[in-house]
Amino acid sequence: MTIRKTDWQTDKAILTGIRHEVFVDEQAVPIELELDEHDPYCHHWLALLNDEAVGTVRMLNNGSIGRMAVRKDFRKRGIGKALLQAAMEYAKNQDWRELTLGAQDHAIGFYAAAGFMPYGDMFMDAGIPHQSMRLLLREQRRLGQDSQKFKPNDNAATILDMCSQARRTISIFSHALEPDLYASDAMAHALSGLARGHRQNKIRLLISDETSLRENRNPIIELSQRLPSAMSLRLLSADYRAEVDEFFMLVDRSGIFVYTDGKHQANWGSYHLPPQVNDYQERFDRMWERAERPRYLRKLY
Repeated sequence: MTIRKTDWQTDKAILTGIRHEVFVDEQAVPIELELDEHDPYCHHWLALLNDEAVGTVRMLNNGSIGRMAVRKDFRKRGIGKALLQAAMEYAKNQDWRELTLGAQDHAIGFYAAAGFMPYGDMFMDAGIPHQSMRLLLREQRRLGQDSQKFKPNDNAATILDMCSQARRTISIFSHALEPDLYASDAMAHALSGLARGHRQNKIRLLISDETSLRENRNPIIELSQRLPSAMSLRLLSADYRAEVDEFFMLVDRSGIFVYTDGKHQANWGSYHLPPQVNDYQERFDRMWERAERPRYLRKLY
């Protein structure tokens, strides 16, 4: 048996033939659901026995595996396992963090044997019960590389990790540099390292209310006083305060963390999401242009 990596442009007819035989003819999946817009951009693999194509699987660039199909007469020969291992090995070589898939109910055990873990509820796809499953290839997310959106279990740890990986810029829009998120020695160390790392590195801190900072000293505020050329602090204009419904942090025009007061379930982040980061950065820049240096903090510190 040979497993060969291919692409849609090279082997569209063969890939389509196998999948049509398994999904459309055998499982009665509507052909308009079996083929989709992702195929031309996916990584594809073919399994061959004596030069005959007998199975296939595909994987998106976000690590989503799907369309695993082995022709009926060639099952129970380890072909599906070999295809899955080839996709997993490719992902590891690309240093991807996580693989996901939707397993048909009868195949849950097959994927579990390869290390995939189920999450969430069963769902229906093309009239067939499926279970979402994932495989973690490495623990830490990497800035500029891991694009999957996620809901953080620990907001402060996520913010600190993202800032620790920053190389050029950090833009923080917060209520008042909330102590539980920003006022740790570790956070001050991370920001100090970035600010001192290169003369073009910039950290911008935009707050919507300075009241709490008048009574409680914050190491980030103090750091900004010591490094004014690299760290700037401004107070949001009153014109914008009524429109505030969320706060966020942007790192190197790649990473993003968004949170709201009292709505933990709405918080989300990504270590590499340039399009949305650009949208949020434009929003931050507009607010920054209208903001001013906090007068009270300027005198206090």
